[in-house]
Amino acid sequence: MGLRLLLHILLIISAFVAAGPLSAAEPLVDRLCVLQTATDVDFDAAMARSDRCRDGDFSIAGPRVWAFAPVADLADIGEPLLLSVDPSSFERMLVHVRDAEGHWTGRSYDNRIAAENWRAGMRFTVGLATDGADVTALAVAFDRPRLPSNISNLALTGPLAAETNHVRTSLFYAFFIALLIVPMIYNLAFFSVLREQFMLWHIGMGCGIIGYAIFSGGFVYYLVPDIALPTRWTLNMWSIAVGVTASAMFCRTFLEPGKVSPLILRAIDASAILILVTTATVTLGGPPLRVIGQKIYLLSFAPATTLFAIAIIQALFRDSRAARFQAVAWSALILCAFDRIGRGIGLYEGPAILDFAIYIALAFETVVTALGIADRVMTIRRQRDSARESEAAFEKLASTDYLTGLNNRRALVAAFDDATGSFGARGFALVDLDHFKRVNDRHGHDVGDRVLQSIAQVMREWSNVTAGRIGGEEFVALIHSADPRETAKRLCAAISDHVRDAVPELQDPLTASIGLVPILPGQSFTEAYRAADKCLYRAKEAGRNQVVADWNAPVVGEPERAVA
Repeated sequence: MGLRLLLHILLIISAFVAAGPLSAAEPLVDRLCVLQTATDVDFDAAMARSDRCRDGDFSIAGPRVWAFAPVADLADIGEPLLLSVDPSSFERMLVHVRDAEGHWTGRSYDNRIAAENWRAGMRFTVGLATDGADVTALAVAFDRPRLPSNISNLALTGPLAAETNHVRTSLFYAFFIALLIVPMIYNLAFFSVLREQFMLWHIGMGCGIIGYAIFSGGFVYYLVPDIALPTRWTLNMWSIAVGVTASAMFCRTFLEPGKVSPLILRAIDASAILILVTTATVTLGGPPLRVIGQKIYLLSFAPATTLFAIAIIQALFRDSRAARFQAVAWSALILCAFDRIGRGIGLYEGPAILDFAIYIALAFETVVTALGIADRVMTIRRQRDSARESEAAFEKLASTDYLTGLNNRRALVAAFDDATGSFGARGFALVDLDHFKRVNDRHGHDVGDRVLQSIAQVMREWSNVTAGRIGGEEFVALIHSADPRETAKRLCAAISDHVRDAVPELQDPLTASIGLVPILPGQSFTEAYRAADKCLYRAKEAGRNQVVADWNAPVVGEPERAVA
């Protein structure tokens, strides 16, 4: 990859990052104490059990999950304060705030709040009303949340910071989606020329990723403002599943044949099926899979991600050019995928910015893979052009006499078939050199070959003759002139004259005998050849160096002149 190309890629990614989110929210993850209860446990009952809450435990095992956090030192973030929430699916949310006087105020929201107050970038906000008093503590509860991130990603922000972040993040997503659409258009254009499957799979990847950006980033609310949060979450899961499945199939079809072992290819197919089956199970499984469903879902991507890496490494060792692009494109994305899986199944917590890292990785993958596809298309095109050139060369060899370069019998038969149709030849001339054996005996076969080549040159230069050699010193000329007999006579004389000049070491003049017959409708090459051979035999018996014709067709117009 050239330095200029690398600089262009870095410039695109830099612009992409510059348009990205600028979060001024204060995360609460390090302050949270989490309590699991039944859904009939109200705020007062939960406070009575607050001594049982556990710091840093973001389990969602309980039907209702409470999170308590002291925030007195964050009261100056903005006025009024906004609670920033991850919109992972849940049924109901309770928000209680304590003011400086120690009074608690609470409010309940159903999951429509996520659509009403959405913010670009996997967030929505809820105002914390305290009648102007400072907020000193929070208690937030979710009924049947789908992800621990509902709790772990809680943050406080101000209205100005939230709006600024919304605008910047919207630009981030818009740029990201545009970045994906461009290579999809190119792929459609390429596919109209080269019907390669990997182009369609890359378009499928783009559709899945765009769906992921629309559903997870909240832009679906521009299209369907009243979409239910569970529906949005389900569509988000399917978008990821479709994108990764298409990525699996892209990987196996983009890498050159033979560069990845059949076992790995079959495993990639199986991993794609696993993702689709798991996604269907989790999205249709209902409440019994709420707690573990997301973990199962995320873990289903681990085999495919691992196999991507193995396939690329194996292809690199087998000197795959396509794998070089994929190794650059997928390295960061594979790391981000494993990070997302690890955080999603609760192995560790990470900053919210990691949610956007995967978009950076996807943008980089999109740019580099688009370059890889363009390179692969050019490679395939060169291979096809080379194959066509080889095919044309073999076709020419199959229809050309190796010594003279004239048509061989196979090509003459094809030309004769055309001649009886639209090709327009009128006469079939069988040309045989007189006493050619003497030339080989006296001067050697090298001189004999030069004689044959010189005769071929004469016949090639006549525009009204389609000539070929059918063996030894025997030639066929399909004559297109209005008077084939006159053309045959001039050809007979021209052969002697040209050989004399081209092969001066011959001691005796070389002459030719010609048998000429008309080409009749419905006549086969063999029939014409046999008729001309009888005339040639008569020319030999009559003393050679002449044309004998069995010609009954009338002369049409003036005879054409040869172009020499």
